[in-house]
Formats: sequence, C-alpha cells, structure tokens
Amino acid sequence: MSSSMPSHKAQKMMELLPQKLNRQVVGSLLACVHCGMCHESCHYALTHPDDPRMTPSYKADQLRKIFKARHDWTGRVFPWWVKATTPMTDEDLEKLKDIAFGTCTNCRRCTFNCPMGVDTATLNRIMRGLLTRVGVMPEGVRVVSKDTWELGNQMGVLKEDYIDTIEWLSEELVDEFDDERAAIPIDKEDADIIYAINPREVKYDPRTITNAATIFYAAGANWTMASWGWDQTNFGLFSGDDELGAATWKHLQETFKNLGGKRLVISECGHGLRSTRCEGPNWAKTDQDFIMESAVITMARYIKEGKIKVDKNRNSQPVTFHDSCNNARSCGFYEEPRELLEMVTTDFREMYPNRTENYCCTGGGGAMSMAEYTPRRLKSAKIKADQIRETGARVVVTSCHNCVDGLSDLIKHYKLDCEVKQLVDLVAEALILPGK
Repeated sequence: MSSSMPSHKAQKMMELLPQKLNRQVVGSLLACVHCGMCHESCHYALTHPDDPRMTPSYKADQLRKIFKARHDWTGRVFPWWVKATTPMTDEDLEKLKDIAFGTCTNCRRCTFNCPMGVDTATLNRIMRGLLTRVGVMPEGVRVVSKDTWELGNQMGVLKEDYIDTIEWLSEELVDEFDDERAAIPIDKEDADIIYAINPREVKYDPRTITNAATIFYAAGANWTMASWGWDQTNFGLFSGDDELGAATWKHLQETFKNLGGKRLVISECGHGLRSTRCEGPNWAKTDQDFIMESAVITMARYIKEGKIKVDKNRNSQPVTFHDSCNNARSCGFYEEPRELLEMVTTDFREMYPNRTENYCCTGGGGAMSMAEYTPRRLKSAKIKADQIRETGARVVVTSCHNCVDGLSDLIKHYKLDCEVKQLVDLVAEALILPGK
C-alpha cells in the first residue's frame, strides 16, 4: 500500500473503525492463530485451492492489519512483524471491496469451525460496512440499499404495484373457493397475525403468497398483510450498514404497532428471520417488543392442532433439505423445518453434511445482487451441487428465498435433475380442503 497521505475515503474509513470495536470484535481480531482450519470449512477456499485470498483468515486479516496499525500496541512497536498497514488510496479500497464482497457470503461456517472462536463473518461484515459508509460497494448493493431507503423494500416495489398484486391474488382466491373469506386482508387492525414477506414474492414468485393465503384460509386464521412496512428482509445485514438495518427493522415494528397485531409471522427467509429476531433490535437500539415467528412454526402448529389437514402422499417425490446459513448457524433453526417436512412428504433424504455444518447455497450475503462475482460464486457452488446430486432427490427444499435463487442458479449451471421448493409450497400441495 502507498506511503503517501491517505485519500479522503481511506481516512474516513479509519475514523469510522473505532465505532465498530467491542469485546467480541477485538477478541476475534486478536485470537486468530492462522491454523488453517477455516480454510477447510470454506466453500470458496475449497473450490479455489490455488488462491490464498479465499482463505477466511486472509479475508479477516484485511481488517486485522488496519486494527493493529491503528489500535494495537504490536502494530506500533513491531508493524513489520504483525503486518500492520492501512489502506491509503481509493484503489486500495477497491481491492478490499473485491475481497469483502466477492469472496465471502458471510455464511459463518468458518466461525463454527474455528478452535479459537474467531467470528470471521462478523469481521467481514464490518469491513463491508466501513466500505459502504464511504461509498465503496458493488453496484448491486448500491441499488438495493437505495431502494430500501427510498421505497421501504429492497427490490424497489412501488406501493401501488404491491397492492395491485395482492388484490389480484385475493380476487383469484375468492373465485377459486367461491368464498369471500378466502380474500387477502390488507391493513386489517387487531388481527391475530400480520404476515410479512420477502419482496421477491411480489416481484417474481406470487405463488408463495397464494399458498400462504390458502393455508391461512384453511386454518380459519384472523390475519392480514400490511400496505407498508411489509418487507421482512433486511439488506443492512449484507451491506454491513447498521443504520439501514435499524431503519428496516423499525418499519416492521411501526407497522405491527400501528395495526395492533398480536403476532408477526414472516415468510420463509433465512436472513429475514435472523434480522428480525436477533439483529434488528441491536441495530435499532431498542427492545424486541412483539411476538415474532417463522411461517414454518405457524404451519407446523396448524397441523398439530388440527386446524389444517394434510395428505403427505401428495408429495411423494424424493426430497432433500438445504439449511439456510442464517436460519441454521445464526438462529439454531434446524429441527423445526425437518419436523414440518416429515409431516408433508413421504421420502425425505438428508443432505450431508447438514445443520450447523451445511454448506452455503452460494447466494447468501447478498451475493445474488452482485453480478460481477457470478463466475466465482458458481465455481464455489460445486460443493453444494455435489451434495445435492448425492441424495438423488428430485426436489430441494429450503426455507429461504435467497437460497431458492442460489440453488436454482447452481442447479441450472451444474445441470442437476431437480427443482427447488419451499415448505409453504409443499404444505399447500398436501393441504386437504373441504369440498376439494
């Protein structure tokens, strides 16, 4: 790196770093012994064996060097020994951007396999956040962040388009069941359930909304969708922008309070579950003051309580389950999806490894929005493709919309003979409706 005065962006980034330092972060910055175990756990490192930049410890070292140069005594006394350096030019920041955004999906598999407890994914997210704050980010991240700030959802869905789509789906359901109770309520106050979704569902896959509405109808649920503050996803998790993460979470909180709902149910989304349940309140510096659950739990409860009836024989194809990284490693959400899967399928085959050790779909961390890294991402997807192929399954089930896109991409790329579905799709297919 250059020895001249730092650029304005580089200097600003250094000034922002202290805000990110706490006991957990500093512990991870100091604890790495470069044992190499993280290399063996990373899908990027395993599929790019000749590129040392793919090793998680190398990615974390980019922040570690800056920390040591600015905030650790070893960097002041022995900078040459601990490789303490800081970025000086905008070109240096571009190189850091390529590493932070283009070589890691923040899946946290390395974190769970580190004998020293180093949370490399958190360090990488901090690097992303610092770069984002000074305007250095992939164009896809910039667009999604802008849409979230300006329109309240990450895919830039206009309010009128959202309402038009919901009303169109509602009319189809009423016609199908010849029952006004099958309609999708919008902004209904004091409902037992407020259902929040991923913008992808409105824009690309409205079938999942129809399936969820059918299940709510069959269960006789008192539910509603909101006309604003309905996006349960949170791109702040991916970009490292805590301010964006806080604002997005507050949209959900405000909607919930304004409508007087009793429970927030979020559609199947890994980072949505993590952001809403675990991270959002911390970013917003407020309490998690409402009841929230994944639709997976809601659907399983309906079956157990007899509110809906299902025939698992309607899903007789061999299926396997992909654990979303954010659901599994970051939220401990392992068994609930499997319990529901056993209720609605007849031939469930585990993928190995699974649960905590499952490999990323390669679409996480906002990777699907960063087209410039697609070749690298798809090369790293070979591990997941091999996992799926070995099961012989015809359907890959996941409880995450990002994973739907990531898995669909690799299935096409590696020419696998299978398709991707979510649990809401399988429950809807197995649903026994009176008179049907």
